[in-house]
Amino acid sequence: MSKKKKSVEINFGIILLFVVVIGIIIFVVGRHSANTKYSEKQNENLSENTGTQETSKTNIYSNNVIMLDIGKLSDKWQVVEKPNGSILYYIQGPANQKEDGTTDDIRINIYLEKSDMTNEEMKTQLLEHSIYSTIEYTKTQLINDIQWREFEAGNKGIKAKILAVMQDGYMYAIEIVGEENLYNQYYNEAMRTAMTIQIASKIPDDVASDVIYNYTNLADIKIGGTQYLLNSLSLPQTVENTNETLPEEYSDYKFTGIAYSDFENAMTKYMTTDVLKSQFSEFINYNGTLYMKEVTGTQTDYMIEDIKVKTIKGQETTYEITKQNMNNYIRLIQNITLKFENGVCVVSNVEA
Repeated sequence: MSKKKKSVEINFGIILLFVVVIGIIIFVVGRHSANTKYSEKQNENLSENTGTQETSKTNIYSNNVIMLDIGKLSDKWQVVEKPNGSILYYIQGPANQKEDGTTDDIRINIYLEKSDMTNEEMKTQLLEHSIYSTIEYTKTQLINDIQWREFEAGNKGIKAKILAVMQDGYMYAIEIVGEENLYNQYYNEAMRTAMTIQIASKIPDDVASDVIYNYTNLADIKIGGTQYLLNSLSLPQTVENTNETLPEEYSDYKFTGIAYSDFENAMTKYMTTDVLKSQFSEFINYNGTLYMKEVTGTQTDYMIEDIKVKTIKGQETTYEITKQNMNNYIRLIQNITLKFENGVCVVSNVEA
């Protein structure tokens, strides 16, 4: 009998332990469920306070070297491609019509200005070139691995937030500015967009100059004679002449004995394949062999006098090249666009 009683006591203890464990599991699951619901509710509230779900899509606007995710903005905002001084473009936000006929608005201005100033000089620069009566440095913001300096500014009912950084001889800046009521209402939405800022790879001035000089040198040699250009490349003749008959449209082209890949590799150190085909159409690829149309002309004596940045759009920078003929002092202006391709800076477009 005593053994039976002990057995019952043991079974009751096991049952009690089992019930406790089940109770703990139910408590944990219930608490997790409650926390999940609370978290979901908080997220819903955050969406209601900072914008609807439709503003969370990704839509990188990259018309210029400064890029933003305008998908963070509601439909009340619109990109305006209207350069004005240092402003590359701006994003126009909501506006309110006042009784006196004037309009209050909010916008995000995107700036790019060539400058050699230091970060310490930035506040003075911003103050001297702005409408603000006060500009105060607040902190730094790490955005896409770049430390941006953040400023708060204001003047007569206008409020602004400015993110700025000095890099590669340029000042990049994002300015959220608007009438105080609109600024307070739409600041969070605008700031979420500002925090997505990206800067395209800036082409160093010395790299740009080298590529432009090398490209124009090849183009000038070609004008003097296509054979001169080919000789200047010093390419080996590794292809045996099989006396192939070329299509009628290439009847003026002659066999060179050079593999087209060798020619292309030498030329695309300074230009894209598209530029090679359009600007050096006297050289063609036929069955892997380089054929050349022999053309001679007058050797040009133009010297590059000035190179300056004209526009920066996306990954491409267009330069205005001023050349001067050393014989008759005639100036020639040409636009040459550069970009990085496979890590190499090359000419991507040429305009007369």
